[in-house]
Amino acid sequence: MSRFSTFFVVLFAFVGAVPALAFDVTVKANVDNAQVFVGDMFNYEIQVTAPENAIVDLPSFVGNLGSFEVKEMKNEKVTEGMPKGSAKFVWLATLNTFVSGDFLIAPQQVSAVVGSDTVKTNTDPVAVKVSMRTTGEETDILEVDDPLDDPRLPQWLYIVLIIVGVALLVFLGWFLHKKFAKAGAVPQLPPYEEAVLALKELRQKNYLAEGNQGDYFMALGFIARRYIERRFEVDILDATVAELKQRMAHVTGLPQAYKESVVTLAVETEPVKFAKMKLEGERCRFWDEWADRLLEDTKPTPEEEQAKKDALKAALQDVKADRKKK
Repeated sequence: MSRFSTFFVVLFAFVGAVPALAFDVTVKANVDNAQVFVGDMFNYEIQVTAPENAIVDLPSFVGNLGSFEVKEMKNEKVTEGMPKGSAKFVWLATLNTFVSGDFLIAPQQVSAVVGSDTVKTNTDPVAVKVSMRTTGEETDILEVDDPLDDPRLPQWLYIVLIIVGVALLVFLGWFLHKKFAKAGAVPQLPPYEEAVLALKELRQKNYLAEGNQGDYFMALGFIARRYIERRFEVDILDATVAELKQRMAHVTGLPQAYKESVVTLAVETEPVKFAKMKLEGERCRFWDEWADRLLEDTKPTPEEEQAKKDALKAALQDVKADRKKK
């Protein structure tokens, strides 16, 4: 083989090894007002142009976005007026802050997925200037008179009376607790029966039919976590998403698919519960049916129920034996 032929073979091999961009994605970020006053609300918008069948993902702004508080989040997909086969995905966040200064909204990562291809890119940083409404040099236009004598009781006496009142309330609460505690606590249902009843009561409220996804998924997530916590004896009820990922990995007896889907439910519904975003109807039905499958696939077997009854019976016998010794 000549040197000329060898050169082209190496060239073609190199070109074949260079990955091509899977599809076109453009990202644009801007604010509707780059200079605002303290307390004013303004909109921060991210527009992503990608193939119409792409799944576009952007980190949800829950609570705060840098130095700004997120008051509301909206998203939509626009195909009207776009070239055939493409769409515009829009995220709109309403922000405000009570701190003045020059701020920079950091770049946000955007990922778009079409089939097995993924494209990731970042928005440009966006500058926002927040100004005070006053210069701080204003003076009062009225002369201030000397303070009048206050005929009321001394302030320290009010403080003493408040402390005495709080002490009386604490004592009253303790007394009532001791009085009614003798009646005994309300018997607690087993985890499976409790969860089935809770799901029934949730569906009777018709949150999804009324478009109230926030309250629905708040209740559904609580029911699922409480059931798993009681059924498998794991502390997850008040766990954050990061803590939930770690703790679910160590749950004994729960199938791996449910370990992963519990975390997915938390991640997917976080923007719905706290940023007023919406899930598609088909996805809502999936999670509603998922809750039933979770309970049915993990409910205690008759053998487990019998073992618990035997253990409880043995514990009661031990208590009775201890009382007789005393």
